[in-house]
Amino acid sequence: MEIRNVKTFIRVAEIGNFSKAAQDLGYAQSTVTTQIQMLEKELHVTLFERNGKRITLSAAGREFLEYAYQMQMCEAMALDHFAAGREPQGKVTVGVMETICASRYGGIFRVFRQRYPKVNLKVVVATTLECMAMLEKGTLDVILTVDKKLHHPHWISAHELATEICFFCSSGHPFAGGEAVPVDTLIRESFIQIEEGCNYRQAFEQYLNDQGKYITNVMEIGYTRLIIDAVAAGLGVSLLPRFTLEEALERGEIAVFPVAGYSISMLMQVIYSENRWLAPPLQAFLHTAREILI
Repeated sequence: MEIRNVKTFIRVAEIGNFSKAAQDLGYAQSTVTTQIQMLEKELHVTLFERNGKRITLSAAGREFLEYAYQMQMCEAMALDHFAAGREPQGKVTVGVMETICASRYGGIFRVFRQRYPKVNLKVVVATTLECMAMLEKGTLDVILTVDKKLHHPHWISAHELATEICFFCSSGHPFAGGEAVPVDTLIRESFIQIEEGCNYRQAFEQYLNDQGKYITNVMEIGYTRLIIDAVAAGLGVSLLPRFTLEEALERGEIAVFPVAGYSISMLMQVIYSENRWLAPPLQAFLHTAREILI
């Protein structure tokens, strides 16, 4: 059984599409089809159930996937063993929320690059849901996200950091006095929000929906820095993780205010899949993340 065929099977299983897996691996689609057929012939089973262009793992395919991950991991362990003591090299692909990139924690990538110049670092900026989907498909090695505790049977949380989600306004806004703002008063304000689907925005809007209350979003911006600038200019109020607000707070551009009877706390999490061998580049990145995320 050829390991390259096994690795091709894993990519097809994770992506769920022959042509996309072929593109990802740099093969012709006919090559991928042949490799899967060779495995099926060797194992005397059908690994995928085909329904037009859609494919899903068969019962045998799901069972073999566990063995395939172990075989891929053994290969990686052997390669790492004989490369022991060398400077980490290779590739690591990281998925991260824009909110984290826009804060001092974005320095993780600069520090990592300075320490490990032989590692090809690829950073994909996406929402939590997008990062989770890509980690599940194997297109990311590790994700950095701010959310409630994420649970998955094959994911490992390498680091967690409690994170306060803060409501904030311009320094000249009446809310800047520091007193708790009643929810009914807050919802009369114009909100400048991160894009729809962001976890802490969803949590707040769900809280309001449960009470039959709603807010008016006058702007939706996918970039944290622009949200802070808009709030500082007095165009509305917003909510973001506190670590993204540090510089603007120090400059006195904005003020954080409490909301009576309501608060949001989430976790910054560094997560990778146990189905992937902890190769030296990934180990190095996890070590760097632990140092920076304090």
